[in-house]
Amino acid sequence: MKERSLKYFTLRYLIIAILGIIALWAASFYWLIIEEVYDNIDDGLQDSKMRILSEAKTNPQLLKTTVYEVAQFKFTPLPSGEYSNDTHIYNSEIYIPYEGEEEPVRILQYIFSQEGQNYQLEIYTSTVEEDELLEDLLMALLALYIALVASVVIINRLVLKKAWSPFYRILENLKHYKIESKNEFKTAPSGITEFNRLENELLTMIRRNENTYDQQKQFIGNASHELQTPLAIVGNKLELLMEDKDITQEQALKVMEIHKILNRLKKLNKSLLTLSKIENEQFSDLTTISFNAIISSALEEFEDLIDFKKINVSIKEKGTFEFQINPQLAGILINNLLTNAVFHNQKNGYVKVTIESNRILVKNSGDHPLNPELIFERFYKDQQNEFSTGLGLAMVKSIVGLYQKLSIVYRFEDDHVFELSNASN
Repeated sequence: MKERSLKYFTLRYLIIAILGIIALWAASFYWLIIEEVYDNIDDGLQDSKMRILSEAKTNPQLLKTTVYEVAQFKFTPLPSGEYSNDTHIYNSEIYIPYEGEEEPVRILQYIFSQEGQNYQLEIYTSTVEEDELLEDLLMALLALYIALVASVVIINRLVLKKAWSPFYRILENLKHYKIESKNEFKTAPSGITEFNRLENELLTMIRRNENTYDQQKQFIGNASHELQTPLAIVGNKLELLMEDKDITQEQALKVMEIHKILNRLKKLNKSLLTLSKIENEQFSDLTTISFNAIISSALEEFEDLIDFKKINVSIKEKGTFEFQINPQLAGILINNLLTNAVFHNQKNGYVKVTIESNRILVKNSGDHPLNPELIFERFYKDQQNEFSTGLGLAMVKSIVGLYQKLSIVYRFEDDHVFELSNASN
């Protein structure tokens, strides 16, 4: 569904509603005006009728006016018979000599008897030209509609913008709020009840989620810490069992599988414990660290795996990347970036590391992009890997999140690219 701004959404329907209201009002107004005009004309015709009939009684010569001339009436003698005495008024057109064309008129017809002779009296008077009236009315209404729409647009931009400013401020505060960070959700009560209620409900929900988040972090940290000893004991027991002379080959294989799973569990537990410590900001001491040396040292540790997978590794040092950071976190950050590049690489692939003064690029071969919105999430794995915990890049993101000047992004440019940037340089 196509998204639209609320003010434009309401404006569109408001303009349509105004058009419909004006059309209905115009039809009613036109009908009322025409009725009022005809009513006034008819009153004038009735008055003329009474005066003409009164004059005809005193001046019978008037009855010989059988055509419309200067006077706007005429008499037509009728044969003897019974006629209705009702007055009939209707619209018609007659030729007006001085206009040179037919003009719309309103005609009154009345039949009466005088001295035993029946006469039909017809009186006409000019009336409104409905076509011209309708055209003028439509032009006036069009101008009114344009003026109203322009007024609504201006009011919508000025008044509604001011009225909705608290809502956009709340959105902006939500945009900058992150539950994993320590920054507070900023509130600024407005004079609008609905927005104040919305802000209060959001604040209540945020506090509840923060408490839940803290409890989860504490639980993970405590659980991981408490699991260390049992896992170590189980590992030792399995090693002793494997050294038992009476163990069969089949049993030894099963013990080795269990030991393999246990090692993965220990690795996962260690990663969770480290991640919990990072999020709880237990690495507080800071030192200016040169990442160039850390990268070189970390790649040496991967030499066996790099040789086994026949990965071509290259380092370009275009500058020295220095940052004030906890030394242990710096090591975890680089180690996890390089671990991801090596472990999730293809055979005969490559790893290219470019070091500049303000950024580090880690590229590794790959044939399809990963989801940039999920790649730094916990336990996200594009492909199942028994050696992967799905926490390495999550730790990278958490470490970077501790320092405002650091940022990490992922993109795919025919290969996987991770860019670690230092905004202070």
